[in-house]
Amino acid sequence: MNDALDTGILARRGGRSLGYVDTGPRDGPVWFHCHGIPGSSKERLLATAAGGSLRVRLIAIDRPGYGESAPMPRYSLADHADDVLAVAEHLQIDHFSLLGFSGGGVFAMATAQALASRVERLALVGTPCVPLLDDPFSHAGALTAEVWHAALEDPEALATRLATLTGDSDVLSAALMDSLGDREQRCLHTPGIDAAFTDNLVAAIRQGAMVAAESIIRDTRLMIQAWPFDPGGIAPPVEAFYGDSDELVHLAHGRALEAGIKGCSLTVLPRSGHYDTLIDVFARLACCR
Repeated sequence: MNDALDTGILARRGGRSLGYVDTGPRDGPVWFHCHGIPGSSKERLLATAAGGSLRVRLIAIDRPGYGESAPMPRYSLADHADDVLAVAEHLQIDHFSLLGFSGGGVFAMATAQALASRVERLALVGTPCVPLLDDPFSHAGALTAEVWHAALEDPEALATRLATLTGDSDVLSAALMDSLGDREQRCLHTPGIDAAFTDNLVAAIRQGAMVAAESIIRDTRLMIQAWPFDPGGIAPPVEAFYGDSDELVHLAHGRALEAGIKGCSLTVLPRSGHYDTLIDVFARLACCR
């Protein structure tokens, strides 16, 4: 499947390359997609994998170390907001909405606050809200909690361990699948969806096992440490979507987000997990069948 209208590499400060993909109708509402951890701009393929077509202009950026974007060990949430702004200005887009999946939701929140005058809506899907919970590790799957803890306590050792997964997309996919519920696994094995899921992981680790591992750890630390922004100060309307059967990021994170952002609308999807919730939200916000 090739829904790309424009695949670009933008030169950033210091010569760093930033990869992005611009998809969907040019005259449609604009959404920037902030991919998960791990992930890539190809995560957008899940939007149309079940056979729908885009009714919005969906722009996906590779964060540093994933896809086509050069590694940047000291990348920050503020840097991400700057990257989104750079792509928006390059494409001559004044206003847009943000969709953040999983850990990418924290990057989306930071961007929504930094670029409040440009952001129209913010949608968050299965986003971990570690700083908002008293005992966040108890509200996550075993693999998720293990990675969060190790990213804080011993990131160098974690990089070595993660590299055994990020060196092969099949191995990484198997590890993720083992952490999901049976219903979600069946969804991800559906023809079309399985190819999109695989393509995303292949792109996420294309720069090598250690680059991917270090990028995952960098993003995870930004996600779970104290945020340099107050979620309660996010101005654009916020919609949050969580599956009540999410084995990676439990619903408690969604409840915390609802309580922490004034006016946040929380939608709980019954019997839905992590990735299948994203597929559902793509269908709601971005696709026509």
